[in-house]
Amino acid sequence: MAKRIIVNVGTIGLALVIIIGVLYYYFPKIWGDVLFPLDYQELIIKYSKEYNLDPAFVAAVIYSESHYDPEATSRAGARGLMQIMPATGASIAGRIGDKNYSPDKLYEPETNIRYGCWYLRYLLDDYKGDKNTALAGYNGGGAVGDRYVVSREAGIPQETKGYINTVLFAEEMYLKLYPTELYIQNPENVAEKLKLPALELTLWEKMINFIKEKISGL
Repeated sequence: MAKRIIVNVGTIGLALVIIIGVLYYYFPKIWGDVLFPLDYQELIIKYSKEYNLDPAFVAAVIYSESHYDPEATSRAGARGLMQIMPATGASIAGRIGDKNYSPDKLYEPETNIRYGCWYLRYLLDDYKGDKNTALAGYNGGGAVGDRYVVSREAGIPQETKGYINTVLFAEEMYLKLYPTELYIQNPENVAEKLKLPALELTLWEKMINFIKEKISGL
């Protein structure tokens, strides 16, 4: 009986992967509208340019942090689209000269995206451009980012590992789904960025791994 249940679950899981794959290849807009929403693209483009970030990367961080809910609040107290802690927001405000800062302003999309982009650039610069380490620091704080430098994934919490994988997968999806919306000024960047090294996992394989991680986390 137990074996039959496992087989049935596996069959259902495989069927779901196939259905999702068909939707991905033949109806990519469904991914954008349902699974990978995009909003505030003008602000994303504006502050990505100001802080020299890839718009798809910023969009993926927002997706992973709040699923584009500007009023999102974590159990730890992080606020807004890019889930910024009030104390972190105060520190960023001091560095960029925003004298009108208050914690409630983190619920304002423009303030939140501006601060989040500044913080991502700060982390990328601090970790010499290593995107994975910057994401580890963004998700878990500087101590987690520092541990990632020393021991890579072996030294960080499982939650942070999953977060990094989610952001990187989402980045590729936003790059593929929203080239017009996110790369209005430099559409040629999309074609260049989609030239992935042959030894890397394909987007299809990453999609399957992404689904597996989400299922295992339920």
